[in-house]
Amino acid sequence: MTFRVTLPLLALFLAVLPACGDASDDSSAAGGFGASGGNGFGDGRGGRSGSNLPGGGSAPTVVGGASANPGNGGYAEDTAGSTSLGAAPPPVWNSAKSATISEAWLQGEYSSWKAKFVEPCANGSLAVVTDGSVLSEGIGYGMLLSVAMADQPLFDGLWKYYQDHLGKNGLMNSRTAKCEAPGNNSNAAAADADLDATMALLQAAALWPNAPTLYRAKAEVQASKIIEFESDMCDGRRILRPGDTFGGCSDVSDPRINPSYFSPGYYKVFAQAFSAQAASWTALSDGSYQLYAIYQARMDNLVPDWSRPDGSDSGSQYSSDACRTPWRVAVDYAWTGDTRAKTFMQNMSGWVDAHGGLPEAAQQQNSAFIGGFALAGGYDQGKLDGYVTAWLSASSLDDSQYRQATLRVLYLLVAAGKFSSTL
Repeated sequence: MTFRVTLPLLALFLAVLPACGDASDDSSAAGGFGASGGNGFGDGRGGRSGSNLPGGGSAPTVVGGASANPGNGGYAEDTAGSTSLGAAPPPVWNSAKSATISEAWLQGEYSSWKAKFVEPCANGSLAVVTDGSVLSEGIGYGMLLSVAMADQPLFDGLWKYYQDHLGKNGLMNSRTAKCEAPGNNSNAAAADADLDATMALLQAAALWPNAPTLYRAKAEVQASKIIEFESDMCDGRRILRPGDTFGGCSDVSDPRINPSYFSPGYYKVFAQAFSAQAASWTALSDGSYQLYAIYQARMDNLVPDWSRPDGSDSGSQYSSDACRTPWRVAVDYAWTGDTRAKTFMQNMSGWVDAHGGLPEAAQQQNSAFIGGFALAGGYDQGKLDGYVTAWLSASSLDDSQYRQATLRVLYLLVAAGKFSSTL
């Protein structure tokens, strides 16, 4: 295995985040998680007026419109104009970058996302709200976005919400009611949210070095809990469990795993940052790529929403969970240049091209699906440019719902080369 790493501790970048799937993959069985990672988007072909392309002559069509969310206590309106982009890009960015995504465009996307989905709670915490609920997934996404935009008030408010709702293993409950009273409601944790929150804490420690040292210290504690409660050794391979109380080979009644939660780029950052945990994170990265290869070999270069711990078929297809997987892998390639990530991306873009290209190949016409596929083109400049143009100019693109709206902004950050690794 060979990979290159980006250099010094750098702070984060710009802002904005899209989303794939909907709350259905985080609900029902096993303490708040659904068994099948269902669609949840609807067809969503409502269309959008104007150009979606950055710099396309008309004002950006940003998620949720430009006005603050009614009843949000003025938070978004008070802070939307005060954010600024984070630190300069890392000295090494292995992926292609889209030059069409400007900083002003990203600022507009972020401000619109925040106005629509962020709400304050009476105790000073802040929440990312969807359909009256708060998902730990949304808290993790919001932490990534706010540190990328150097928006410390939002970051700290979201991190407070995370800490107010810890389960028995010290990881956030996967779902709460909006501004639910602090405490443990016994919903299982969600591994992807915990990984995103931990990565955001490290990015915050790099961006705000004079801030309380708890950012980095808390990141190390969180990382150790993920290893302890959200990973398994299965037949000699370390894998990521989908939650802290279910999934993986240690759960004989519900052994499924979710490939869209795997975050091999994060694992390499954690291995470098926390030397005592390095062997476990390196093993998780290797195990992830072994499973990716199994999936692509049996699914014509796609991956499933869910599988068994050995990578075998559990009846799941490429849908509203799996559409996030190209983003996770593209981040690793951008940060480290891992050749296994490049192979994964080439395989997936080959599938896209064989199925009509973008946006036609996407199973749903929103950024969660089209944007995820677009990032798979990051191994080549021409490929990425073509995919990003096709994504943002898609006439039926509908990013009105929480998850595709949130992932949209995250994907734009990666496509623009503005998502810092801190390596």
